[in-house]
Amino acid sequence: MQVPLKLQLFAIKPQPANTPVNGKCEKVNKDDLINEDDRNLHKIVCRRCKSVIFPEDVVMTVDNQPYQLRVMTHQGKGAPSFEKISWWWYTESDMVFDTVGWQTIDKKKVLMCGDCELGPIGFRSEDNKKFWVAVERVKYEKS
Repeated sequence: MQVPLKLQLFAIKPQPANTPVNGKCEKVNKDDLINEDDRNLHKIVCRRCKSVIFPEDVVMTVDNQPYQLRVMTHQGKGAPSFEKISWWWYTESDMVFDTVGWQTIDKKKVLMCGDCELGPIGFRSEDNKKFWVAVERVKYEKS
């Protein structure tokens, strides 16, 4: 008797779109996030579904770069409430992302969780060569 083969394509189970999460920045301690090379010490994951956005040691922080983003919701939809953010994980390579989604909201190119579509978690430049993810809009997972 042949047993049917079950393949699991994804190792995560995203939370439903209506799972409540705080859509605003949540304060974190800089000393807990950055390694001796000034890169991310831990995996950077989605606040809602825990999908990995960046693996360890791939992005640097940039501070004092103010930018207005909508408060996070599923697919970035809902009441247009904004928040000024100035602390970012920064990269010039889209290849360092484990998962990320892209969307245009209010004529801005924004970044979303690639699995559960919570966002915006950040934004990208008009030429699609620079990427910023808000340090205080994601969670951190120790390996």
